[in-house]
Amino acid sequence: MSILLKIAFRNLRQHKTKTLIIGSIIAFGLVILVVGNSLLDTAGQGIRKMYTENFTGQVVITSARNENSSLFMNPGSMDSGPSSLIPDYPVLEAYLDNLAGVAKAVPQLTGFATADIDGEGRAFLQLFSVPPKEYQDMFPDSLEIVAGRFLQGDETGIVLSQAVVAPLEESSGRSVKVGDEILLTNMNAVSGAKIRKVEVRGIIKFKSEAPTLAYISYLDTTSMRVLSGMTRVKDAAAALSAEEQADLGAVDEQDIFGAGGALFTEADLTGEIRGENELLGILGDTAEAAVYRELDPEAWQYVLLKLEGDRSPERTIRTLNRTFADKGMGVKAYGWVDAAGGTAQLVSALKLVFNLLIVIVAIVAIIIIMNTLVISITERITEIGTMRAIGAQRGFVRRMITLETLTISLIFGVIGIFLGSVIIGVLNATGIEAPSMFLQVLFGGPVLSPVLNAGSIVTNLGLVTAVGVLASLYPVSVALRIEPVKAMSQR
Repeated sequence: MSILLKIAFRNLRQHKTKTLIIGSIIAFGLVILVVGNSLLDTAGQGIRKMYTENFTGQVVITSARNENSSLFMNPGSMDSGPSSLIPDYPVLEAYLDNLAGVAKAVPQLTGFATADIDGEGRAFLQLFSVPPKEYQDMFPDSLEIVAGRFLQGDETGIVLSQAVVAPLEESSGRSVKVGDEILLTNMNAVSGAKIRKVEVRGIIKFKSEAPTLAYISYLDTTSMRVLSGMTRVKDAAAALSAEEQADLGAVDEQDIFGAGGALFTEADLTGEIRGENELLGILGDTAEAAVYRELDPEAWQYVLLKLEGDRSPERTIRTLNRTFADKGMGVKAYGWVDAAGGTAQLVSALKLVFNLLIVIVAIVAIIIIMNTLVISITERITEIGTMRAIGAQRGFVRRMITLETLTISLIFGVIGIFLGSVIIGVLNATGIEAPSMFLQVLFGGPVLSPVLNAGSIVTNLGLVTAVGVLASLYPVSVALRIEPVKAMSQR
């Protein structure tokens, strides 16, 4: 091995130009890998921390029939029917209470509404509805109270985001403050349009800002269930007699609304007003109507889990889903990326694009390195032929050329890692501020502070080394085809 190393270093010194060409390609590739992976890792860690420590926890459980597990800007959350709700929530709650490794479990409802003040102004809200104390215990640092306070206990009311207050004030021409009443309007698939007046209990801003988080406001669970039509009875067949069923096809508008009809007499149409009780009496016995209006106190769409210590979320999700399937519980567990939705998945998409670009660059680098090595070997035909003539075996020649390539890869790979680390250090020292919420998400915070991952550096160095070895395969085959007698005659 020592002889091979001496020959390798001698040849590299004798062919400095080609060594620098190959080395520069390798070093440049390492700089791109180190800086690119560092930025993507930083973005990934920042987004993961932002969501898991402020909004989603590490695991989210929802109905197995819920096609979209995202908590944010999810149109499916407007569906208050059985497909979006966790079936038999008390059973799931009891199971999670006794599950080892779960530090906290908090249920949640999500939805959308428009808000106005006394019919003036208009603002769009994304609504979260949670048990207040349990939620704040799980995410103690997620938000900052600007005015008023957060919801408490079972009280009704809403805590508005600053991002909602601004357009509401602008469109209504009046200020919004704690104690004001606002009107929420929502359309759901079960009971149609719903309107609910609620008192503003507080105004908040989120410590970790992102486009998908700006419009989140917190509404009490009772109001949320009213707006979403989350009643105990969602669908019931009408029990009609044969006579009533026959009448359905025989009644026209005049029979009901005309003079002498079911609702109005001639006196009504000439100005005589019926009393309230008489008008309500037209509806018949409404004693059972309360049953259909009764809210479901066990209606929840999601359960957020925070795990103990360094427990693996991936392993926990696999275990939970096996148990849910075996017990037929009708729910499914997801990771924080699925719960966070598009913003978190953006980083994964960027990594995929980056890796595809790296593959393209690697292919180009292999071709350039391979051609350079072939030229170098062509210039050394006499040398290699002489080695073969005095007894050097094919394996010796193969190891010699491979070792030369590995030496270049390792030396210039380390140089590339060093240069990449210097660039990361400069970026950290500069402290580039994110000019927008979108870049703040990608930066993992308001200021870009990229981190170096030792495992990623080792992987990158191994990748570049592999590229060098692959690039040497064809030049080695060229060298092994050199005939000693013919090579020596070229001296």
